[in-house]
Amino acid sequence: MTGAWLLLVATLLAAVATYVCCIRPMRNKGGCCPAPPSRTRESVDEEIRRTREELRLLRDQAATRHTHPTPASDRRRESTGR
Repeated sequence: MTGAWLLLVATLLAAVATYVCCIRPMRNKGGCCPAPPSRTRESVDEEIRRTREELRLLRDQAATRHTHPTPASDRRRESTGR
């Protein structure tokens, strides 16, 4: 009988904690997540610049790997006859 009471109390405490920590703040503030920071034109331009630079680096790496095969890939080609 004591085990049933402990489970009931634990369930009640979990429900109260959920209300206090999650439901009440959402009702008071109209949502649980704060608004994202506003983006300026400069921040968007900087992000585009960084993304283009990263893309250029990735393309350079892919081109380098394609023109210069690694020794392991050479050994595989020799063993398969390709």
